[in-house]
Amino acid sequence: MEIQKINSTPFTDSKFIELVKNLSNHKQFEIFKKGYFIDDGVLYNIGNRDYVDYRPSLKIRQRGLEKRGISSLQLDSLTYEQVKEISENIQYKDLIIKKSDYSIRMNLPKSYELYLKNLGKKKRHELKRKKTKFLSELEAVELKNSKDIIIFEKFVEQHKLSEGKKGTFMNKEVEQFFKGLLNIKGWKIYFIENGDELISSAFVYVNKKGCYLYNSTKNSKFDDINPGIVLIDLIIQKMIKENKVFFDFLKGYDRYKLDLGGSAIQLYDLQILI
Repeated sequence: MEIQKINSTPFTDSKFIELVKNLSNHKQFEIFKKGYFIDDGVLYNIGNRDYVDYRPSLKIRQRGLEKRGISSLQLDSLTYEQVKEISENIQYKDLIIKKSDYSIRMNLPKSYELYLKNLGKKKRHELKRKKTKFLSELEAVELKNSKDIIIFEKFVEQHKLSEGKKGTFMNKEVEQFFKGLLNIKGWKIYFIENGDELISSAFVYVNKKGCYLYNSTKNSKFDDINPGIVLIDLIIQKMIKENKVFFDFLKGYDRYKLDLGGSAIQLYDLQILI
């Protein structure tokens, strides 16, 4: 993924960075540049990797690091281009690059028909099967979006009712973080309902170019009819109609993202001793 595209993501926005800073284990630190801070001579990313999918690009020089007393860098969630840019512009004693997360992203075609064609026969058939099963038990649903507090509270409640790790994710601190995101332009919740009952919801960021799927939930009562897949398919259809050029599933090497047409982007962790 090109550095230019990275710098236009919601994760490089100052308002996002200010919110995610509150979820950091480091409560007091010295800001270095947008998205980066210094703590005891070490340069880190601002924000836990679980909440920040792409990092702002970092233009640095040896002199600037020495002037701020930085002796090492410990960074995560960087693209190959970012790792290359950082490592080529400074002298170091030791450098460790580790493959870490994947993000999943796809370019959108001009029509939904072409999107289905590009999926290939097997994936297209599987998507059709899941949508047919959904519609066999429920009437056609309408894709809605909202920044309303009532929908937000339903989204949070659905999160807390999830099984396993997902069910414990939405604590009070994280809930306030998501609530803050809704106050930033571009962030919203897409959802589908059965009457007044929430079936599935997706917390997304949308700009002129495309859509970022940041978080999603589903009502376990409807698990057998694939509510999450149906919701994402409806969002993809909407993005294509609005002439968006990409749909980004963000971090997580989940099978459904690949089945819906996404391609994996390798991200890296970087440790440098100066």
